[in-house]
Amino acid sequence: MEFAIIDIETTGDKPKNFKIIEIAVIIHDGIKTLDSYQTFVDPEQPITPFISRLTGIQDHHVKGAPKFYEIAKKLVELTAGKIFVAHNVSFDYGVMRREFKRLSFDYRLDHLCTVQTSRILLPGHDSYSLKKLCTSLGIVLDSHHRAISDTQATAEIFELLFDKAKHDLSNFIKKEIDTSGLNPNLDISILDEIPNKIGIYKFYNSDKELIYIGKSIHIKKRIEQHFKNTKTTKAIEMREVVADIDHVLTGSELIALLHESEEIKENQPVYNRAQKNVNFSYGLFLHEDQAGYQHLLIKKNTATEKPLVTFTSLQIGKKQLEKWVDEFNLCLRLCHLHKTTGACFNHGIKKCDGACIALEAPLDYNKKVAALHNHLCFNKESFLIVDKGRNTREYSFVHIENGTYQGYGYIYRYLLRKDVLNFKKFVLPQVSNRDFQSIIKLQLEQNLKLEIVPL
Repeated sequence: MEFAIIDIETTGDKPKNFKIIEIAVIIHDGIKTLDSYQTFVDPEQPITPFISRLTGIQDHHVKGAPKFYEIAKKLVELTAGKIFVAHNVSFDYGVMRREFKRLSFDYRLDHLCTVQTSRILLPGHDSYSLKKLCTSLGIVLDSHHRAISDTQATAEIFELLFDKAKHDLSNFIKKEIDTSGLNPNLDISILDEIPNKIGIYKFYNSDKELIYIGKSIHIKKRIEQHFKNTKTTKAIEMREVVADIDHVLTGSELIALLHESEEIKENQPVYNRAQKNVNFSYGLFLHEDQAGYQHLLIKKNTATEKPLVTFTSLQIGKKQLEKWVDEFNLCLRLCHLHKTTGACFNHGIKKCDGACIALEAPLDYNKKVAALHNHLCFNKESFLIVDKGRNTREYSFVHIENGTYQGYGYIYRYLLRKDVLNFKKFVLPQVSNRDFQSIIKLQLEQNLKLEIVPL
């Protein structure tokens, strides 16, 4: 395995407009340098004053230097089959990919970041910036922010990492997408425009049919995982079928979950139907025994019974019911979480008042079950659940009226602060169901940053 250790200096300005003004490449095997290359690059645009002060590179230094397209072939050949290595690799690798994209070439290499790797293999340093890390490690860095000097310093850090990892850095290498197994109609460069933010994403086939909907707090990373997944037949099949991608940013994980569930129910995409973890196929059911005690049971949903709340799996349902048992002082046996004919485990540790052995009267116990039931219906209260918006100027909100989900929306922060009832102008009405109620209830219990605003 060989590595291309690279440092790039750019014109500055906005990241998407960065043009390379200097590049240095060291080909390395982990122990020694095998080859190297460096050059100024004519960016065909002015260098910003800030970058000139930072690097010392002026416009006249790059005048007459080769333009990027003139060295592109050299760079491809030099780095082909190598692992792209840089200190803060997301910057250098991102700049390189954008330069090649301007030439309509999809440049992709597996890559490794010496910042992230150093944090793990060389712990304990106050800073992992190149200059400060070099000072800590005793590495000479003569001309910081010049490509060849920074690349040489990064190569010395890399040698330390390679030795520390006993010549195996495979766990630190970020794999790129192998485009050879993807649908030929898919423009994979679409991914470059998708941010790593909270939202939902959609996959379409060549006939423009919606075949999959997903949700993530880092949608770009999640989509990349789909296209790197070759572990199952189904994953490989979906990689071959996806011909287009769309996404919607939500700002809020709660709204992403609601939006995902809504779209899946409406469209029934073929690859979602095969997934268990997006179908709320289990529920919490209530029944009363002959002695008058109300029982709670997690089981598969049926067409004839209505659950109090739903879950995506039996395990998740039981885990949540265990929390409610503690919170509402319920009986493990009457919640079918402890199989016994006598006293349940919680009675032995004084967390159950004895409904399991008839020490607690049915009327008293059933009041506790009713309290849980009211809790699941938000105690019939009306309020907004306020969360982050899609940008810093807005909030997202979910509207609950008399304990029932009504819809969600986005509102400018100043409007909500001025008068909470302003939300009514921005709510997108939704028809409530048990799954939506379950999503909201579970998020309220798991995400303590959600704000409740009474109405």
